[in-house]
Amino acid sequence: MIRRDEQDAFLLISQHDHALISGELAEQFGNSAFAKPQPLESVIRGIRLHDCGWPLHDDRPTINPADMPLDVFETPRDIALKVWSASADRAAAEDQYAGLLVSLHVLNLSVFVTTLPQAHDRSFNLESPPDRFAMAKFQQHEIARQEDLRLKLGLRTDRPGHHKLPHDVTQKKEDQLTFNFRLLQAMDAISLAACCTKPPSSQTQDVMPQPGGAPLRLNLSRRGNDVIVDPWPFAGEAVELMIPVCRIERNKFKDDDELRAAAAAGSSEVLNCRVVPAKND
Repeated sequence: MIRRDEQDAFLLISQHDHALISGELAEQFGNSAFAKPQPLESVIRGIRLHDCGWPLHDDRPTINPADMPLDVFETPRDIALKVWSASADRAAAEDQYAGLLVSLHVLNLSVFVTTLPQAHDRSFNLESPPDRFAMAKFQQHEIARQEDLRLKLGLRTDRPGHHKLPHDVTQKKEDQLTFNFRLLQAMDAISLAACCTKPPSSQTQDVMPQPGGAPLRLNLSRRGNDVIVDPWPFAGEAVELMIPVCRIERNKFKDDDELRAAAAAGSSEVLNCRVVPAKND
C-alpha cells in the first residue's frame, strides 16, 4: 500500500495498481535512443505483475506504529516476505520469463533492505537467528526458483545456439535479461514517483539504452502531479496516467479493523498525472 499524504486526507494506492501503472509505462518505453524490451509481451507482463502478491496485505491493510495506514516503505519483514514470495509465485504461474523478472526483483529488494543502516528500519536488521533464518530461507528459495526458470528458458551457458558460438548466444540472452530487469526497476521508480507523496528517489537505478549498452540513470522530479523524466526514454511526447486511489479522512486509527472500515467506506477516485520530458518543464 502506498499512503499518499494530503492536507486533510490519505490517498491509498494499492501496490498492484502501482505495478499496473509501471506496466503502462513499459508499454510506451522505447524511441530512437532507447530499445524496446524483448520478449515484449513477457517483459511487460512481468513489470505489470511485479507486486501482484501485495493484495494479500492491501485487501486487508494494516496500521503502522504511528497508527496511520502502513506505507510500503514501512513494511515489516513478515509482511514483506509473504507478499514478495506470492508475487514471484503468481507471476511464474502466468509466464516463466515474467516470473524470472519478478523473482530477480524481490530478491534484489531483500538484499537492499537487509543492507540498510539499523536506524532506517529495525525490522530488517536480522539480529536474531530466527529472523536471519527466515530471510536466508526466502533468498535461497528465490535463487532456486531462478535456477529452475533459467533451465526452462534456455538461459544456461551450456545450451547450444544455431549458426553462432554458444557463448555469443547466451551472452546476448544475459544482456537482454539485464536490460529487461533494469527496465522493470526504472518503470517501478517512475510509477512510485507518480504515486507517492514525493518521489522516493531523484534518479532511477542504472538503465541500459540497449542490451549490452553503457548504463545511465534517469533523473526524476515532480511538478504538481506530473513526473519529469530526463533523459526521455518513451515513444510519445508524454505518458498520460490514471491512478486509482481510495480517499479516506486523514486520521489516526486505533487498530487495523478501524482502518479497514475507513478504507471500505472511502471514496474511489482517479489521480490524473502525466510523465513528461524535461524540455516541457
